[in-house]
Amino acid sequence: MTPELKAPDEVDDLVKALPSHLRENFEKADQQLREFYGLSPGVTALVRLWLASGTSSLIRKEFEVAVLDIKRSGLRPDGKGGIDEDLL
Repeated sequence: MTPELKAPDEVDDLVKALPSHLRENFEKADQQLREFYGLSPGVTALVRLWLASGTSSLIRKEFEVAVLDIKRSGLRPDGKGGIDEDLL
């Protein structure tokens, strides 16, 4: 009987390939969860959760702030990327 082959975990491979300065926040969150609740899903699961919860508007906002150095005005888009027209 041969052991079943486990499918490669691409996120786990990604986490292992990240430089330490990019893993730090996930490792810190993992440590804090363990301290506060006594358990954590682990760094790879936290990265997977972070990737899964990133909306297109949030990703765009982070890009604008980090790369384009766009300063946000008082108008904030809602979770769907829209702006309340009453604020205009």
